[in-house]
Amino acid sequence: MKIVTAIDSMKGSLTSKQANQIVADVFRDEKVDVTQVAIADGGEGTVEAFVTNADGEVISAKCHNLLGDEITADYGWLEEEKTAVIESAATCGIQFLKGIPETHPQNTNSYGLGEQILSAAQKGAKRIIIGLGGTGTIDGGIGLLACLGVEFFDNQNQLVSPIPRNFKKITRVDTKKMPINLNEIEFIAAADVKSVITGRKGAVYLFGEQKGLQVNELAAFEEAMKHYSQLLLAETDSQEGDGAAGGIGLALRTILHAKVVSGLDLIAELSHLPEIIQNADLVITGEGKIDSQSLQGKVPVGIGAIAQKYQIPVIVFVGAMQGTSDEFEKAGLSVIIPIVNEVSTLNEALKNAESNLRLAAERTKKLLFLLT
Repeated sequence: MKIVTAIDSMKGSLTSKQANQIVADVFRDEKVDVTQVAIADGGEGTVEAFVTNADGEVISAKCHNLLGDEITADYGWLEEEKTAVIESAATCGIQFLKGIPETHPQNTNSYGLGEQILSAAQKGAKRIIIGLGGTGTIDGGIGLLACLGVEFFDNQNQLVSPIPRNFKKITRVDTKKMPINLNEIEFIAAADVKSVITGRKGAVYLFGEQKGLQVNELAAFEEAMKHYSQLLLAETDSQEGDGAAGGIGLALRTILHAKVVSGLDLIAELSHLPEIIQNADLVITGEGKIDSQSLQGKVPVGIGAIAQKYQIPVIVFVGAMQGTSDEFEKAGLSVIIPIVNEVSTLNEALKNAESNLRLAAERTKKLLFLLT
């Protein structure tokens, strides 16, 4: 029997590599051959997936998080291809939110991501891949653009501080001070969702509450985002992926001319995942929580789509599930197996993720072989 494990990282507990190893250790025996593929969708684990699958290295750079605190953030480096792989969440991730006024979406930005881009450019990157998942900002990329030399002016021709609170003050965007060498770099934005920049499936309404907006703040923030985004779009239409990472996708596409692609598809292509799945008898994937957002392009659903082409069954291990089995079965997911063994707090579930996943894998293996 040939099994492929391609499990997404489980935020706050297990990396993709760790989760794959746990399941592989359980299933691999004299009758079962297991192929492990580190996977991600553009969010947490994207750097690890590229570094693991392409034998790259991890580079550390000084930068600032969404609070403006100095931190050290890692990015991946593939020397032969002169390619840098950056996770936007490393500097402006949701993990930095503290539920205080300073971390309200009106006051935070993606400046630190710009610092990572500059670090990679100085290292000689010819291509920079930026994962767009797991951010805590909804700044439309204004912070990273400011870091790269883009200036924002009001109707008095005064510089405007690059935070969402000031979106509606901006009347002009000036890119003349951007470093020339950025034009020589190929930028790829690896999106984990297909949302456009505004509207009911846009950056504000789809993910705003998750990042700290109150329900009664959504409409005003949406109007401000419309004003700002129209300046970047310059009378063109928004495209799928523009709303990823709180609108960072829009900034990368319109100003840095990035190609916006599915993060999962990009990593799947690098790792030859479709070919590996085609020759398998079973695929095992998973993530921390599967819900309606997963249908926007998260790892399990993306893998389900690949497996469905070859009629390969898919088992999904999850920490939590919201939604109906029918909608996930239509997406190619044969069965979803929660791994939590007893009523527990979120912290307890995260702490016990390794043992819970191992136990779930052991039970699943026994069940599979009862039927063969």
